Amino acid sequence: MKKYDDYKKDKTKNDLSPEELKKVEWTKYKIIVPSEEDKDSLMDAFKHFHDAEIDTNFVPVNQLAHEYLEGYSIIVDKELFEKLNKQ
Repeated sequence: MKKYDDYKKDKTKNDLSPEELKKVEWTKYKIIVPSEEDKDSLMDAFKHFHDAEIDTNFVPVNQLAHEYLEGYSIIVDKELFEKLNKQ
């Protein structure tokens, strides 16, 4: 699992430079839920992860911990959810 430190030239700095940030290999994902209530519940869970003491230097962990901000990767689609659960 990639860490942000893997993209840093200067390991003594806390943050990535804009150039380093452009090189990050983001984890691609979508989460399908059947209702807005389920999405809200997940958003609350991600906020809890964000506020907990977890190692967010891991790129996908940090992505999930910040999902609560916008929730762009959480899709509400009851039909698709039910279709996927039948497989």
